[in-house]
Amino acid sequence: MPWKSFAILFLTVAYWSAPAIAEEADQSPVVSGRDEYVWNCAECHGQDGRGKGPLASALIKPPADLTQIAKHNLGVFPEEKVFEIISGAGDVMGHQSFQMPKFWERFQRSEGKRGYDPADVRIKAIIEHLKTLQEH
Repeated sequence: MPWKSFAILFLTVAYWSAPAIAEEADQSPVVSGRDEYVWNCAECHGQDGRGKGPLASALIKPPADLTQIAKHNLGVFPEEKVFEIISGAGDVMGHQSFQMPKFWERFQRSEGKRGYDPADVRIKAIIEHLKTLQEH
């Protein structure tokens, strides 16, 4: 391939690739499930998930010990049920509506803003972190 043809091909590919590269650079980073948990759950459930966070004593019903989810479900972590509870789609027995935030609504308010993932991605990340806290 002559030098001139190669240069034209290279410049053409670079021109058409530039917008895609720029778009990739603008993608928000995925925040870890641990960070989402610390920012949104630990104030009530505690860093370790045992329900002893700094706000726990101010609540009417003590926060759940999240390390026991699988144990209370015959050793199986019920992802769908946990998703419903975190999102606010499922009721939490004994919780008043103001005690357990509906994180789906909370997270949706920040969707589309730089640095924030969609609500379902954030909730699933929290669930993945909760799985690591389970005691067997």
